Amino acid sequence: MTLKPKNCAGCRRLFLDPTGCGYCPECIQKREEQMAEISSYVRDNPRSSVAEICDALGVKKSLVIFMLQTGRLEETNIHIKYPCAACGKLILHGRYCKACGKKITGEIAERMNRLRQNAADKKKKGVYSKEQWLDKD
Repeated sequence: MTLKPKNCAGCRRLFLDPTGCGYCPECIQKREEQMAEISSYVRDNPRSSVAEICDALGVKKSLVIFMLQTGRLEETNIHIKYPCAACGKLILHGRYCKACGKKITGEIAERMNRLRQNAADKKKKGVYSKEQWLDKD
């Protein structure tokens, strides 16, 4: 497997990304330090909002929301609300609210059923139909 150079999502420098996370080693270290700082701050200030955390620590809102979405702040027993990625409704965990999650799950199930049906139809039909073989006489 050949590694292709990528631009770091944090500092935009060119680097080889064997982990696939999109960040160079320096930015990974910086993010880990910021996440530890955020966790510590939230433990000391459990009623903080995302905006308050960002203002107090000078971190990006996207990092705090990433931590909330991935469950990295669950051990602190806080209840910070942030917007659903689809509709903007305030939620406490995950990426989508229940309604959007159900909608997306339904859409995926519907597409999977269509793909299965198309595959079954192609299998029934085959490459050539029986009529084509019978009309060759």
